[in-house]
Amino acid sequence: RHRHPRAYPSHPPASLSRTTSRHATMSASLPGRFWLPAGGGGRGRRGTKTPSGGKSSGTGTDGGVRTRLNLRSTITVAVAGSVGAGAAAASASHGQQFARRALLAGAAAIAPALAAAQPAFAKKAASSSVGGNGGRGSSAPVPQPVTKVDLAGRRLVAIGDVHGDFMQTMKALELAKVMDTSGHWVGGSTVLVQVGDILDRGDSELAIMRKFRALAKEAKEAGGDVITINGNHEIMNVLGDFRYATKGAYAEDARYVEKQHAKLVATEGAENVLPLPTAPEGKDPEAFAGISARRSLFLPGGEMALKMATNPTVLQVGDTVFAHAGITSDHVEYGFERLNNEVAAWMAGKTSSPPKHVLEEKGVVWTRDYGGADAGANAGAEQAACRRLSAALEATGAARLVVGHTPQAKGINSGCGGKVWRTDVGVSRGIYGSAPQVIEIVGGKVRVLA
Repeated sequence: RHRHPRAYPSHPPASLSRTTSRHATMSASLPGRFWLPAGGGGRGRRGTKTPSGGKSSGTGTDGGVRTRLNLRSTITVAVAGSVGAGAAAASASHGQQFARRALLAGAAAIAPALAAAQPAFAKKAASSSVGGNGGRGSSAPVPQPVTKVDLAGRRLVAIGDVHGDFMQTMKALELAKVMDTSGHWVGGSTVLVQVGDILDRGDSELAIMRKFRALAKEAKEAGGDVITINGNHEIMNVLGDFRYATKGAYAEDARYVEKQHAKLVATEGAENVLPLPTAPEGKDPEAFAGISARRSLFLPGGEMALKMATNPTVLQVGDTVFAHAGITSDHVEYGFERLNNEVAAWMAGKTSSPPKHVLEEKGVVWTRDYGGADAGANAGAEQAACRRLSAALEATGAARLVVGHTPQAKGINSGCGGKVWRTDVGVSRGIYGSAPQVIEIVGGKVRVLA
């Protein structure tokens, strides 16, 4: 709970070692195209689709099974290498602190390996998953996330990373004066932006997603807007990286899927609905149900992945740009709209991988360049980052960038002469459990509400 901010890496390891690590016990053994964190367990079911599109007999004799085993090896090597690199960086630490820093230091490095592996999987592998919309993205239109919003004199409010902590999220919304104690929108024409990382480290991810969607509907009726952008943890979950999901989050996923399955049975008849997968012999049924549910919800084409596909990854509201970690001139040149649409298409299951800008170490959801002292930046590095930011903002016509991503131990603060504002105060009890703080921008003036 009380992680020092420098436990969060400023960048991923430059290369992936092929050494193994006891901290990198991963499994790709559930059916189809997915891998699981240690403890998730599970074996492949007979008759499930393999990456080759055929069916596995469970004996490992056909080409599809060989492809799956090769893929498992690839992912295991990537995870082991990245965690091993993080472990080396944290060699002065011991015990739980060592393991925590090792895992965190490898987080961004795993993302490219997972994305590279995804095309080897059969896209329809999840279509047999019941209770969630995993694999159904191919029949749904690709969402077109908003990229620019005209502020038109309205009040603008920003909330940082909330990481699955429902109560802290509600406190932040009340602090921002956009929600009353009964949970309804009272912000009028205010534009509210949540800067990503709703997922992981907390137990109430789906409840928070549902609350933001409900507020967005009420805000629209009042002339306001509620927009959530994608952070690195949203990207990680759609990639299948569930290492930071809590036991409570898995339980929440399982309850949701079971409820949706029951509704489907009630309307369609049990004979017309595939049963939910059952745990193989020797596996924990509760853990298996949670893992299966999370896969069906969050992998490309899944119900929650489709909902997140409607969210932008980079957003400009008036003269303020929002990105979970940061932007550079390269991202401006690539185009925010293009980047948003490509992330959406990938989350919807229409394309095999996201754009590189959400995978690379200087990407819009990963860079620590704008995290300030809490990201371990020295004065020289911060000055160089400020020059890059100035060039990017000038190209967009914006005055400032608002980010999350790097927890700020002393609360919301700014850098680069007010050109970057850092909103992640570690509000989730999975991080610091700090008192909520939010940013308010009115008439071009920024102030912190605490």
